Amino acid sequence: MSKRRKKKGLLADQKPKRRWVFLARFAKPVLLLLAAALVIFLGFRISSNLHISLSSLQKQDERPQLSPIDAIEPSEEDKIRISYRKQDQVDASSMRSMAVQIQEGLGLRKIDLIQTTPYKIMIASHPFVPTFVAELDSLRYVSEDGIIFGRAPESESSNLPLLRGLDRKAPMNKNNNGTFVTSSGNQRIIEEALLAVRIGQTHQVHFRTLQYDDFRGLSGEILDPPYRVILGFKPFESKYLKLDKILGTLRQRGITSASIELDYKGKAFVKESVL
Repeated sequence: MSKRRKKKGLLADQKPKRRWVFLARFAKPVLLLLAAALVIFLGFRISSNLHISLSSLQKQDERPQLSPIDAIEPSEEDKIRISYRKQDQVDASSMRSMAVQIQEGLGLRKIDLIQTTPYKIMIASHPFVPTFVAELDSLRYVSEDGIIFGRAPESESSNLPLLRGLDRKAPMNKNNNGTFVTSSGNQRIIEEALLAVRIGQTHQVHFRTLQYDDFRGLSGEILDPPYRVILGFKPFESKYLKLDKILGTLRQRGITSASIELDYKGKAFVKESVL
């Protein structure tokens, strides 16, 4: 007699499934922990690379590049760059202080610092430009606005007019930027001479020398031909109008030497000279 086969119940088929549910219950947290660890690890690697990149950039570009706009002497450019490298930090306050030091150290009228990009600062220097030379305690340059600066060579000839007749014993006070302050009397004469030179240039009259006299005012020798011209005291415009006509007449006549007085009782007086 054959053995009877037992029938399988419904619960018998569920036993393996219970085993997988048990494993899945523990596998899910493990996977989450592994994923979190992977994210943290990758994040740490990315942040480390970013830090290295930024550190490298800061090391290479610690401060903006300084570039001069206009041409300056190599020695002066070296002084500017040395002063820039000495700055502990690059900000508005430190750069303003540096500009003052450069202006005073090099005897410049003005310094401009312009940041064109985060990585570049342009620097422009504005020197004093002489209009004539004044005979003071020594030969000093005078700018177009009456600022006395520098020292003109004693032996070197210059294309600039030379002003004489100032009080050479008057005190001269030197400013930090290499300019000078003279007496009020000398400054008044300088400003009058500047006016005479400026108006003369508009009439194509250029002086070789200028002489100031307390009683007769300004006189001087002009260029080509070397006529002596007595201007007197300001105003000068009407005197230059007279001088235009006189110069035209003298040149037409071929006279190369003459003395022209423009302040003689409101009239012009011409005396020809014989060489």
